[in-house]
Amino acid sequence: MTASIQSGTEQPDDQRPGAFVVVVVATYRRPAELRRLLESLSANAPEVRAVVVVDNGSSLEVKTIVEAWPGAGFYVDPGRNLGCGGGLRLGEETAWQTYAAQLTHLAILDDDAVVTHGAFRELLSAMSATGAEVACATIVESTGVISWLPGLERKEKWIETARLTPKEYAACTDGRTLPFVWAQGICLVATRALIARVGFHESHFWVRGEDLEYSLRLTAQSAGIWVPGAIVQHVPPAGEPAHAGRGEYLKHCAMLQNVIHIGLRLPHGKRIAWTIPSNTLRFLRTWGLTSALDAWRAFWRGAILGEAAGQGVGRTFARRSEG
Repeated sequence: MTASIQSGTEQPDDQRPGAFVVVVVATYRRPAELRRLLESLSANAPEVRAVVVVDNGSSLEVKTIVEAWPGAGFYVDPGRNLGCGGGLRLGEETAWQTYAAQLTHLAILDDDAVVTHGAFRELLSAMSATGAEVACATIVESTGVISWLPGLERKEKWIETARLTPKEYAACTDGRTLPFVWAQGICLVATRALIARVGFHESHFWVRGEDLEYSLRLTAQSAGIWVPGAIVQHVPPAGEPAHAGRGEYLKHCAMLQNVIHIGLRLPHGKRIAWTIPSNTLRFLRTWGLTSALDAWRAFWRGAILGEAAGQGVGRTFARRSEG
């Protein structure tokens, strides 16, 4: 593993008043998207003070992008693909060790996210006003319509089914925050105190589920809030259809196994156990009845063997993706 940090990152607390947010990103072969994300973070100073990027693809181009960022950029090359969960855990450990005396909040961002100006100010302000220790942003697609919603604690069906912009949502609800149970890892922020109690991401989830497990673990310790005024775009690379190819299929298999494992085997995950039938049905509808055997494998490994998708031996979904 190699790491490099830009000079000038270690400044005493008395010279850096206010929040000190360290962003952690796990990336894999997405230099253009990562560059776009870092550019968007520059517009979120002074709240965002540093970025730790774990490069699962070991790319010189990514290293150059991180070290060229005008803020405090820390590049970590693990030497192999750790998966999303493993990459985020390594990044969180690095952030914790490097900025131990300064860090007030840890933020998780997808490498294909674009953070709008002032989003972190909105997140931190809402957390301060409500006393919440964990918050998630409002995720919009390129058209500006809300595209991803967290798992809300109190179901409000009109929110879940309506295709609204954040401004339209605010007009209907006075922009109030809503408590959530779980959230996507596209943009998630937690306080130092909560991270100290809960710990970091689990490395053995491989893909599609590490954010579900982690957000459930966080909200089991402290209520989380969805902040409508904090806007983050999620813009995946062009040419990546939602459901196409063997790689996408195996990732969906992993997601199903992870949901089953979390819901049936983890104490903090029992709150989402009721979603297992609908997730299984969605998997079968997406991939057809020929996928039924893999749905059974996901249940067997997740529930009976008690494994997340990055664990186990033999022809696991992760190993199949390598072949």
